[in-house]
Amino acid sequence: MPLNGKHYYAVFIIDVYTKKIVGFIVSDNMRAQANLEALKMALKENNAPEVHNSDRGSQYTYHKYIDLLVSNGTKISMSLSGLDNAYAERINRTIKEEYLDYWKPETFLQLKQCVAKAVKNYNEIRTHKNLPKMSPNNFEEYWSTLKPEDRPKTTIFNNEINN
Repeated sequence: MPLNGKHYYAVFIIDVYTKKIVGFIVSDNMRAQANLEALKMALKENNAPEVHNSDRGSQYTYHKYIDLLVSNGTKISMSLSGLDNAYAERINRTIKEEYLDYWKPETFLQLKQCVAKAVKNYNEIRTHKNLPKMSPNNFEEYWSTLKPEDRPKTTIFNNEINN
């Protein structure tokens, strides 16, 4: 995300089933620590996922990142390229085009505040047609009231799963 001649990076951890952003961070660098912090946020507020999909970037192959996933019993799936992860690409585009381009943050602090506000709006207000016109939070509440056999099914594409 370019801003005043500098580039900033947003990391989003997404629950693909509910479309909810469960972890995020905005950083002034691409080092793995930012991704690790977003993952810690996701794990703090949610159960560990069965599968975690990412690209093969060094941030996601960082030993502490991998160790945290493995220690929580999560299988690791890595796309062949960043473009293979349509879910992540879609979230990045949505946050940028539907929120940040409208709010136009001018400083790094404003950018971090705007991203936090965008995530809150995305999770609580923005509806999705494939979540029966519900926000991710509303869908999560609805889903929790259903018997397991009555819960909507979804197909999630990934290239491979490594144990």
